Amino acid sequence: MLGFTPLGGGKMVSNTLQPKESVNLGPPLPHEMPKPPFRPGTIGRIAFFFSIVAGSLVCIINLRRMGHAEKARKVLWITIAIAVGVACFLILLPDAIGRLVGLLLEVTWYFVFPKIQATEFVQWQTLHPELLPTNGWKAIGWGFLGAGMFFVIIILVAVVFETVGIVPA
Repeated sequence: MLGFTPLGGGKMVSNTLQPKESVNLGPPLPHEMPKPPFRPGTIGRIAFFFSIVAGSLVCIINLRRMGHAEKARKVLWITIAIAVGVACFLILLPDAIGRLVGLLLEVTWYFVFPKIQATEFVQWQTLHPELLPTNGWKAIGWGFLGAGMFFVIIILVAVVFETVGIVPA
């Protein structure tokens, strides 16, 4: 609609930028829906066999797929801090004790990561009874990526220790 004022100025009113009601043409197509999350047990196994960083990557992916981005962000930062602390701790321990502590930590991650997102997964399952969780084998790539990232963290910590002059036992 175009309206003119007596001074010769024009004013245009457009309805195209106004919010309109959304029209639902049918159920969403499979490619329009977010991917279903992995089962909590998958996260525990990835954390046990690959590393704390690998388990947190899969946990973060799950939380984001279930719509809990803020909790995923917290898990990311807490995991980075813990991974750096664990790397420092393991580098400073003697080899035999370090291996035992490392194994105990892996068992701990096996139980911790599924519990981090257990309630969110149950909520997701009740809201989406028609969907099955994603196959756990698809998380292996994230496991290798997480193991590589943890290796990089360990190398960076070792470099910092070397430059500062801290010698492992």
